[in-house]
Amino acid sequence: MSKEATERVEAQARSWVVYLHSGDATSDKVAEFETWLAQSDAHARAYRDFEQILVDVALPCGVLDMDAPDKPDGVPSPAVSAKAKPAFRPVRGIAAGLVAAALVLTASIAVSQRGIGTPTDDLQYVEQPVIETQIAEIRDVTLPDGTVVTLGAKSRIDYRFEDGLRKVILKEGEAFFDVAPDKSHPFYVQAGDRLVRVVGTRFDVRQSSESVIVSVVEGVVEVIKANDPEVTEKRHKSLDKDVLTAGDKVTATIGEDHRQIEEVDPEKAAAWRNGWLVYENVSLSDIVTDIHRYDARTFLFERDDLKDLHITAAFGSDKIDQFLDAVAASYPLLVDQDDPSMVIFRPAT
Repeated sequence: MSKEATERVEAQARSWVVYLHSGDATSDKVAEFETWLAQSDAHARAYRDFEQILVDVALPCGVLDMDAPDKPDGVPSPAVSAKAKPAFRPVRGIAAGLVAAALVLTASIAVSQRGIGTPTDDLQYVEQPVIETQIAEIRDVTLPDGTVVTLGAKSRIDYRFEDGLRKVILKEGEAFFDVAPDKSHPFYVQAGDRLVRVVGTRFDVRQSSESVIVSVVEGVVEVIKANDPEVTEKRHKSLDKDVLTAGDKVTATIGEDHRQIEEVDPEKAAAWRNGWLVYENVSLSDIVTDIHRYDARTFLFERDDLKDLHITAAFGSDKIDQFLDAVAASYPLLVDQDDPSMVIFRPAT
């Protein structure tokens, strides 16, 4: 097998390992995996090698140096890389074990049904106080127009209805929106220097220090580089915009025109609602920012360049210590957790 073919198989194997350990595996995808696994001995060897990494460190997560080749179309996001001793278990046993693991590892999240709310035509002016969650708290909030917002841990929004527009400002963190349909009153989410415009759909918005990430689960979403909903609505037809549909994800760099549009599995677009934190080629600094929404410890970097390590990972929000162990095992890093109130990332000596 050529080097290129070997790298492609390894990338596919890494992707399957993280997907099957994500807690979101469906029967159709498991059947697809079994077909792939049976295609050649090379597939089976690659899969068991990368799965063994998870077994060795006893982790429900994977970590990868993103210098690896791009994954082929249709394969779940990549995860672990490193050589390991083979250890193979039948795939149906794996799938059953993963379902059980997901039940144990997934955080308990109360999911409320959409409230009836108030008909938008009856709203003359509404301004809600800032709605916020605490560390590790995930909460459903029904807005006056009937929209349901699932607010991520340590996140903040405010909402107002005025000038015929429904407006939410995501001040911090992440939120999933199930927007009540109303073509007469567009719904705007402001995050960083981007506006998200919809009339009724389901999507996720995450704001980090560097970017705004919008993932669409259902319907049509417009993402516009602007910060004034009233002005944007008046000029809506003439403005440049990214139009996204279900399965699309845009990562827009704050302060720049640059953005990247890619495909995402709609079922995993907001995995955090089910207790999973999922990242693909994300800086360690941004991952730590997210982790701090679930963990009250102080996180420090002994050297600034360590913040820029880009990592792909999937792990339970209640398994942060195990993620930190995985990072230390996969990178030239020391993760000092001796002080129970602090985590320090140091370069390996």
